[in-house]
Amino acid sequence: MTASAETASGPPRDPGLQPERTRLAWSRTSMAFFANGALMLHAGHQLDHWAWTIPGVLILVVGAGVYATGIQRHRRVEAALAAGAPVAGTVPIQVTAAASIVVGIAGIVIMLFHP
Repeated sequence: MTASAETASGPPRDPGLQPERTRLAWSRTSMAFFANGALMLHAGHQLDHWAWTIPGVLILVVGAGVYATGIQRHRRVEAALAAGAPVAGTVPIQVTAAASIVVGIAGIVIMLFHP
């Protein structure tokens, strides 16, 4: 067995699947931001109201940032697993979670106060 396929607790793991799961998770998250941003832009266009359009553009920007972060995270995970090192760095995950919460709250506020 190679060092990259062994874990500290003993049983081997497949080093090829973790980076793929990471990449797919970040891609799904960015696609959710893109879809919500596009829906808010569409609603802003249909209602002709800036309260829907501006957050829609911001959500699309956040989606692009999440996608770029996902690419970077995928490369880090691959490199860490190839080196047999632990995968560290939860800051991107925390920032993405905070952005999701802010986007959700903003969406609720817009729906309630700007029909």
